[in-house]
Amino acid sequence: MYKYLIESSAWVEYLGGSAKGKKVKELIESEAVATSVISIAELADKFEREGLTFQPSLNFMHATSAILPITVDICVHAAAIKKEQRTLSPKFGLADALHLATARREKARLITSDGDFRGSTDVVLI
Repeated sequence: MYKYLIESSAWVEYLGGSAKGKKVKELIESEAVATSVISIAELADKFEREGLTFQPSLNFMHATSAILPITVDICVHAAAIKKEQRTLSPKFGLADALHLATARREKARLITSDGDFRGSTDVVLI
């Protein structure tokens, strides 16, 4: 069981050493945390676009966070979450819904800096 699920925007803050990233650092160092495999894809894409090497960050993420898969149940639950969240945030996407569905399956709080999650329960907006 994990207390927090670290979403890709929170990892960006952490890896970039920002003030918001310091909050994520505290969680990583003191709690059981996990990361959805969707975050790995999003971060690998970001690093690739920016011409950066992702492997050291990926190694760190593996060492400090459990990497959770996407299951059929998570996918189905994500569709319902997306529909619900679109009433609050018209740009709320399927990847966001997959993060939130994964967190809910794990009974974890989602850590993010993405404003599209504003108003969601079980989300900590940094």
